[in-house]
Amino acid sequence: MKPSLLARLANQPDALNHLLFGLSEDQLRQRPHSDKWSIFENLAHLGRYQEIFLDRVQQINAEVMPSFDRYVAEQDPGFPEWTQLGFYELLERMRGERATLNAFLSILHEELLTRVGLHPLYGPMTVEGWTELFLLHEAHHYFTIARLGGSLRPIEQPMGLYGLSVD
Repeated sequence: MKPSLLARLANQPDALNHLLFGLSEDQLRQRPHSDKWSIFENLAHLGRYQEIFLDRVQQINAEVMPSFDRYVAEQDPGFPEWTQLGFYELLERMRGERATLNAFLSILHEELLTRVGLHPLYGPMTVEGWTELFLLHEAHHYFTIARLGGSLRPIEQPMGLYGLSVD
């Protein structure tokens, strides 16, 4: 896999240090509107989707041009488990899943990187194409988290461990 793609996979989650800074767990779980996800639910979705993405890449490597349905978290029986985690448990699980994903993708041989899977909206994509889409999807949620965090974060407050506010 291209070194720049592997570097983005390894480093993009570091943005969470800044995006979550100064927010309490209560703030992370606060929904902006009843029909919109909280920051915590966005994080749970990203964590769960790492598992889904790894499964899809493994399926692309095992089958000839597999076709995938659009992923919808609300229809995924594995998503609620992620939303029930505590904040620190969620972050640790996300880190572990990302390490597994990075390790798997970093050792794929060139011929496996060119294998193709079909996305219902974006059409046929190589493993590298799927990885680009994965990173763009994640970045979209990070942008959402930045917007939500900005609306919740007070201008001045004492900070505790990991930048979470002291209640």
